[in-house]
Amino acid sequence: MYGIPTTAPIVFSLGFKFLFFFGHSYPRRTFYSLVSESPYFPVQTIFALILGWLLGRVLRHRSMVWVWMLPLTILCYSVATSRVLLPTSVFASPGASQSWFSHYFGWGCRPVYYCLDQLVITMPFYSSLAYSLGAAVTRRTLGFASSQSSAHFRTVTIAGLIVLGGIFIDLAVSTKTSGWRTSYLLFALSPTGLGALLLYAGSTLHRHHVSNA
Repeated sequence: MYGIPTTAPIVFSLGFKFLFFFGHSYPRRTFYSLVSESPYFPVQTIFALILGWLLGRVLRHRSMVWVWMLPLTILCYSVATSRVLLPTSVFASPGASQSWFSHYFGWGCRPVYYCLDQLVITMPFYSSLAYSLGAAVTRRTLGFASSQSSAHFRTVTIAGLIVLGGIFIDLAVSTKTSGWRTSYLLFALSPTGLGALLLYAGSTLHRHHVSNA
């Protein structure tokens, strides 16, 4: 539920990080506006859809198509009770100067106004729903991956390497610009686990399918 939202920005930032390594300025404002300021969070949603499509054929778990239920429950509870995480601004409270729809789904709740409800509540629902949709579509159209699906397993392995490489580059750039902080390890924990899952699904499960064939 929170692994994809924290991993997608790291993978998406690879292009920005390459600019930094080649001596160009790092457009942080542009990056953060795309990742956290845009409603519907296209970066996280597209990443989740691709990830669900890749893993949907490999992991044989029906729960993949139902992971959006818990985020939906949290979102519905938040909308019904109008609870906010950081009520430090008039923009962080639905009903004060904006509708609940604008607060949870529009431009009302934005980090620039110290409002994190969409980041913590709405975005996990979008990413979980996209992940489940990608898994459901690939299972219905292509079925489960077999021992002959070497290209698909190879693609999953490459995706895992990209995720882990993105984490390494992100740590390197962050350390170079701001120095080392132990909090980096906490933020890298979930993306590292997701990258390791992709490597496991792409290599270990493939060998398991081949040995059983």
